[in-house]
Amino acid sequence: MRCLSALALTLLLALALGLAPVAQAAEPTEQLRTEINQVYKILQTPNPSAAAQREAAAILDGMFDWRQMSATALRRHWAQRTPEEQEHFIRLFADLFRRAYLSQIHVIDASKFQYLGDSVRGNEGLVKMKVFTARGSGINVDYNVFVDAGRWRVRDVRVEQISLVDNYRTQFDSIIAKSSYAELVKRLEASRNRSAPEAKTD
Repeated sequence: MRCLSALALTLLLALALGLAPVAQAAEPTEQLRTEINQVYKILQTPNPSAAAQREAAAILDGMFDWRQMSATALRRHWAQRTPEEQEHFIRLFADLFRRAYLSQIHVIDASKFQYLGDSVRGNEGLVKMKVFTARGSGINVDYNVFVDAGRWRVRDVRVEQISLVDNYRTQFDSIIAKSSYAELVKRLEASRNRSAPEAKTD
């Protein structure tokens, strides 16, 4: 699915992103730095094992609020889905997002991350950073975060002021409008299944 592949490529520019901080435990930038370091340490080898990828995926699951991101990406279509359909979509969306990060993590040079500061207002926050590709291109990245059960979780990421969740919503809306929600799910499942053989290898 070309549109989803394009989004996955966009994700790699943001997915070195990470998460914001734990409320009353660490400053946003420090928590972000810690999470990113953990993922990169786990996946520092050129061909990380399936076990290493699962460990990194677990960190991402704690960093991102897949449910809120999924609901925002579907927007008006979300309320039309049954609870079972919503749960299925969350799994598909999270899988797509995680794979984009884990498969293209080596494009981003973790040693050159610049942490530009953070701001907190009530239960919401913003973490700003600049990441660099292996070729040296700088990319501004903003994390929109909120407090959930005593820690910060990401609900959107903006790469050069472009929202990844909004990008997904535009693509998903287009597919549903031209075809159906079932077709969107079919394409997401096909994308997931194409990557399945790699995930099964230990």
